[in-house]
Amino acid sequence: MSVPRRSVPLAVVVLTALLVAGCGDNGDGGDDTGSAGTPTTPTTPTTPVEDEPAVESPTNEVAITARNYSFDIPAAFDGGLTQMTFRNEGTEPHLAVFAAIAPGTTFDEVRAAITAPPSPEPPTGPPPFTELAGFPTADPGVGGTITLNLPAGDYAVFCPIPSPDGTSHAAKGMVSQVTVAEGIDGELPASVGTVEAVDFAFANVPALEAGTNVVRLSNRGRQIHEINLVELDPDTTIDEVLAWLKQREGPPPMRHLAGVIINPGAEATTELELERGSKYALVCEVPDFLGDFQPHATKGMFTTPFVIN
Repeated sequence: MSVPRRSVPLAVVVLTALLVAGCGDNGDGGDDTGSAGTPTTPTTPTTPVEDEPAVESPTNEVAITARNYSFDIPAAFDGGLTQMTFRNEGTEPHLAVFAAIAPGTTFDEVRAAITAPPSPEPPTGPPPFTELAGFPTADPGVGGTITLNLPAGDYAVFCPIPSPDGTSHAAKGMVSQVTVAEGIDGELPASVGTVEAVDFAFANVPALEAGTNVVRLSNRGRQIHEINLVELDPDTTIDEVLAWLKQREGPPPMRHLAGVIINPGAEATTELELERGSKYALVCEVPDFLGDFQPHATKGMFTTPFVIN
């Protein structure tokens, strides 16, 4: 997720109220898994791959295409164990967030909240949407694949990224209504390891190799977290990436290759495509909704850059 700090859309303020309302103790203490602010480097998975359950491919497959400024997405599909693919065919970076519409709230009300002009004032009353999951920022021409157990319900799928003129993509029309029917939950695909997200660090990052790496993300924090795979030029440092995330001025010093966003307490897998000889890092660009709105990566939620041999 990528939202500039200097112009916070009301969608982000609504997210703040949403998370404050649901940020009670999750039983893990929120930060017991790793040291906040400590960068991590991919290491050997703590659980052997062969010990993770092997399952058949999900019966539900959903393709999402992002354009300037709309989504190609089915209006209705079954939930439960679902594999989603995302492709950015626009000329700007895009992401796709699934927000479950709260009971008694209409899609038009949610769309109005998401597309309202920037405001420093917090919303009043209960938030108009609840569940959140989806794809983080993907640059033009790229995308990704995630697998998750998606609850039934009515959703608004939107992109909050701003265009160069400062208007959010959602306000330009990038909000779609989706109805998810009851489905059968299942085991997530086997993975090379499970990354645990806490506030604010990644723990147990597995060793990654050239080709397709299926990685599971387990959110044990109190906020939304993501794995966003970014590619760096050989001479680009993580400090340059973090400096850009704080200010968001000029072209980004990295290429966004997508990943997965999930709610606290949730798990999902993502397929990370890596090329031999390329330099990557994993970052979480979600703003600190419960704090100063700075991206989580600037608080320590990133891996040390690594080169695929």
